[in-house]
Amino acid sequence: MSCADCFRGSIHDGEPTGTEEIIHGTRTYVAPPDTAASSQSTIIFVTDAFGFNLVNSKILADIYASRTGFRVLVPDIIPGGGVPLSSLALMETAIAPVAWWNIYGQIRRVVTVLRMMTIFIPFAIRTRGVFPSLLAYARAVKADLPAGAKLGAAGFCWGGLQTTKLTEQAAIVGGSKPLIDAHFTAHPAGMKPEQFIESYRRFRVPLSIAVGDQDFVLSKDNVATIEAGFREEYGEGTNMSYEIKLYAGCGHGFAVRADEKKTVENKGAQQATSQAVTWFKNLL
Repeated sequence: MSCADCFRGSIHDGEPTGTEEIIHGTRTYVAPPDTAASSQSTIIFVTDAFGFNLVNSKILADIYASRTGFRVLVPDIIPGGGVPLSSLALMETAIAPVAWWNIYGQIRRVVTVLRMMTIFIPFAIRTRGVFPSLLAYARAVKADLPAGAKLGAAGFCWGGLQTTKLTEQAAIVGGSKPLIDAHFTAHPAGMKPEQFIESYRRFRVPLSIAVGDQDFVLSKDNVATIEAGFREEYGEGTNMSYEIKLYAGCGHGFAVRADEKKTVENKGAQQATSQAVTWFKNLL
């Protein structure tokens, strides 16, 4: 979580249509497909740092379920809950231009940054050890799937790191078959370019990445490094092996927190949704 854009964005209008249940001991938002699914496959959707506090993730999970025909599970895995929505306003205050001579404005900015630190530092500390719980959850979900069903993973921002780590894991401890059958991540945070390549190495789980060309967490240069590394080690991305799409005019967080009033950003979010839906429909 290294940039202001990790905590910026818009709260979307709408009401989630799914339900909350306890699945494998974890509170989970369940987005079922609109009609009887032709497949029993499931997608695990790992949110950004806002977790269940931001309705956008649940609404997006509903869209995934409706358009793919698969069940989508959003586990509440952040200990103590996600970052509060008040962080959105705090971040806007912190980054707003302030003239050097505006003493009140400068003091307000300092106070705001201090308030933000009391939110973000505890979040970073309490989420350090979250992955084992997510792994256990994902393995339990996989084990419960009927014969022939597959498991996808979709991760956003903070959640992109978590789902990428899932793709390195076997379905069972010591096993040889992958836990995840298809992976989509939008503007993942907390990863260096080489980590994507290394994570892909064990099982080569089909990977689709969506990134904005104004993303300061995963920059255009980093995206180019990732693409070059994949081509060098694995060849061209064909036969649904991997793909990386760059969205013009979009910054970090756009796939989940795009301002619906900003035409370019909102269009990018819609295209990233279609990217994920197509990926999962072709692979699960």
